[in-house]
Amino acid sequence: MTIIPSTPGVAGASPGPTAPAPGASGLNQLDNSQTFLQLLVAQLKNQDPLNPSDPTSFMTEIAQLTAVQSQTSLSSEEQTVAADSMIGFTVSGSGASGSKLTGQVTGVLLSTTGAPTLEVKDSAGKTQDVGLANITSVTKS
Repeated sequence: MTIIPSTPGVAGASPGPTAPAPGASGLNQLDNSQTFLQLLVAQLKNQDPLNPSDPTSFMTEIAQLTAVQSQTSLSSEEQTVAADSMIGFTVSGSGASGSKLTGQVTGVLLSTTGAPTLEVKDSAGKTQDVGLANITSVTKS
C-alpha cells in the first residue's frame, strides 16, 4: 500500500504521491481513488480554457475508476477466501525476512488495507506471519 502524506505548511494543498512501496507496481498506485482524483484535478487546472477537454472523457475516466474499485474489492474478497481455505494445509514460501519457510497454516490475519496474512507454524513450533503473495506452494497436511 502506498502512503500519501499531506503537504506541510500549505493551506488547502492536496497530498502528493510518494515513491512506490517495495514490490508495488506503478499500475497498483493508480488504483488508489485519491490519486485518481488528484490527477483529475490537475488535469482540470492545467487545461486550456479556450479549448477545454471533452466532458465525456471525464465521465469515461470516472466509469473506469468505478470498475477498478469493483475489481479491487472483488480481488480482496477472493484473497480472503483463498487464505481461509489454506488453514490446516502445509505451505512453502518466504517469511518477512526473505528466508525460506515451510509450515502449517494455523490462522489468517485480515486487514482492511491489504492482502490477508497467514499464520504459519514451522516444524520447530515457531509461528511466523507470511503474506499471501509470498506463498509459493500449498499441500495437504
